[in-house]
Amino acid sequence: MKNNSILLVAFAFLAGIISGCVTTGGAKFGAPSKGMSSAEYESLVRLDPQNTMKANFSAVKGMDGYFLIDNQGEPTISVVDYNKGETIKKIKLSDPPGTSFKPAGNHHIFVIPGGRYAWSSQRYAKDVMWTIDLTTHEVVDTFRLSMGGKTIKAPLHIGFAYKSPLAVTGNILDKKNGYLTFLRTDTRRPSHIVDLSCSGARDAMFTFDDSKVFTTCQQEPKGASIVDVSGRKEIKFIPIKGGRAGGMTPDGKYFLVGASKAVVLIDTATNEIHKTIKVPGGGGNFTCLPDGSKCYAGLRKDNSVGVIDMASLELIKVIKTGKNGNRLYLNPANSRYGIFTNESGKSETVSVIDTQNDVKVIDLETGLKPHNVAFNPEGTRAIISTPKEPVATLVDTSSSDPSKWEIITTDIDSGIENNGVRWVPSPSAIIAAMKGFESKDDQIMQIAASE
Repeated sequence: MKNNSILLVAFAFLAGIISGCVTTGGAKFGAPSKGMSSAEYESLVRLDPQNTMKANFSAVKGMDGYFLIDNQGEPTISVVDYNKGETIKKIKLSDPPGTSFKPAGNHHIFVIPGGRYAWSSQRYAKDVMWTIDLTTHEVVDTFRLSMGGKTIKAPLHIGFAYKSPLAVTGNILDKKNGYLTFLRTDTRRPSHIVDLSCSGARDAMFTFDDSKVFTTCQQEPKGASIVDVSGRKEIKFIPIKGGRAGGMTPDGKYFLVGASKAVVLIDTATNEIHKTIKVPGGGGNFTCLPDGSKCYAGLRKDNSVGVIDMASLELIKVIKTGKNGNRLYLNPANSRYGIFTNESGKSETVSVIDTQNDVKVIDLETGLKPHNVAFNPEGTRAIISTPKEPVATLVDTSSSDPSKWEIITTDIDSGIENNGVRWVPSPSAIIAAMKGFESKDDQIMQIAASE
């Protein structure tokens, strides 16, 4: 490991109070509560770049914040001050009373729309989720997803509805059953389970009108399942050989499925396969440019990232990167550049990609097995999880020239099997933004609920 000197950056704290409530980037900020419009709610849904390919950080730009890291082998969540370049707290997680699970498995962090709370989801074969209050950095609820005689295994990813207080998660490790569990973001608890024709639901995402959910199934039979949200039932299953990861395009027109030596595009209006694009090595996780002009597929077995032109729906280039190419993470301040993770257990590099010229600019040294990346909203700092070592990597991404991006340190004290990473506003920023807005009963949200 090597440490470079920490570059301290003065971060502007922005919390303007207007007419008794705070707006940031034109949107109210706080827990889903009385007075939040559908548009304001959607602006906070779009803070999560993994929930939608059309992420938008304008609602929090200028706010002080931290990085959170899930350490699934402990289990803890590290709170990282990226100005100081150090972990300032570890949030301890535990399983619900009466369970006999091995305590571990917190895999990914998802900020619940509204911004006050976050969920930590489960990677191992159990059904536990943790709710973290971001104003205190403490666990305020631990609950199980199994209900109605149906056992959930590994609710890995969470997708959020855009206008209604709903979320959805799958059961990626279940080899016999396919389930989608729906949760409410106002009560922060599960509501119901929908059966699927395929096993091991993985990447579940809502259409932009909240009417349907598309998900991939990682276990056999592999493919994609489509669920009618209001009807609470599967309406179609599409078999896809080697189907694994999924992603919704920024315009919501296509649901992308990474398959065996192919990327499959499903038309979200017709529920039919629109096109199958051949790619080397098989499609992996997806990232699309905000304007929807191009999408990038991790080609895990080809050690590369594939570039898909969305006008012609053709593979136009393959960029060689490193071993076991996983996902491209775009800089929110300048989406021309992003960090692509080379996820092999023997890899110690990430690749910086120029999405205008579709070339690799530089490789950056990290810890072992770089997996997830998170940027701050200003795009000046990025953190990279490295599950094979109990440390994370902090990168200075402030330069407009990505060839000058520098490793600040590869020794951020994280935890065992650190994995999911996420930027979140600081407790003081959230509290300031809730003044005059947060209702006494913050479980009430006056927007349409699809049940």
